Amino acid sequence: MRPARPLTPFLVSVLVLLVWWAVAHNSGSGWVQAIGDVVFGMLVIGTLGPAVALVRVRVELVHAPADTTADMPVTVRLSTSTRARVCPLEPAGPAVMIGPRTGNTADEDVTLIPDRRGVHEHIVVEVATAAPFGLQWWARRVAIPLAAPLHIAPRMGEPGALPRLPDEQTGHDGAVLAAHAGETRGVRDYRAGDRRRRVHWPATAHAGRLMVREMEAPPAGSLRLQVSLPHDSEAAERAAENALATAVAALDRGMRVEMSTDEAAGPVTEAVGDRRTAGRRLARAVAAGDGPHA
Repeated sequence: MRPARPLTPFLVSVLVLLVWWAVAHNSGSGWVQAIGDVVFGMLVIGTLGPAVALVRVRVELVHAPADTTADMPVTVRLSTSTRARVCPLEPAGPAVMIGPRTGNTADEDVTLIPDRRGVHEHIVVEVATAAPFGLQWWARRVAIPLAAPLHIAPRMGEPGALPRLPDEQTGHDGAVLAAHAGETRGVRDYRAGDRRRRVHWPATAHAGRLMVREMEAPPAGSLRLQVSLPHDSEAAERAAENALATAVAALDRGMRVEMSTDEAAGPVTEAVGDRRTAGRRLARAVAAGDGPHA
């Protein structure tokens, strides 16, 4: 716990308080001494009182998501026992006032903006208060454990080269979807890039919106993605971003993707079925040799 303002002005304020009290008690007038005692007492309470109030502030987690992406805002809900200013530090975010007040609940949404991938078992916030008079802010750091780890996936980078699909063509707007063949499996809503010959007109007339046939997809092949992150943190971020883009591009083509990464517990090689799973794997990935079981 520390004064939120720089230490030098805080020490000067304490010195001014002592000088004020000494002058008032050496003036010889009783009323001046009485006023000096009252002012001195209020200034002491205003300067040191927030430190006492800060000890009593309790911060609790109400709700937090399990996934997000670097540079994407994510909202967690926090609650405090008394009104205080809460500023997220790890991951960082803007400060917000939280706590009971007339007509409002004791919890508020706090926005986190993580700047890089990773896994957080807890979030670190700075809790500050200037109660009761607002003369001096005091602050302390609080680590709040999360009910489930927060996985921060890397940003989407540049995908690596993938083999072309056998029937790769574009729809009327240039978007590309994987070729389909075989028996009709059902119907679904039209998506940009679907070929016009796949439109199911009876279903379209019945539903009142454009519907297309969903066909049994032929095998689209598989991809094994070996992710080896360098020790440089910035280079590792770029490598993870490109690996995520490559995995997502392969999944969009209907390919089976198997990803090999190094994690804190050791090497992991498992299939990933969607972007969320791939993002989580890359959030946990470390440079080769960094884990305790390297």
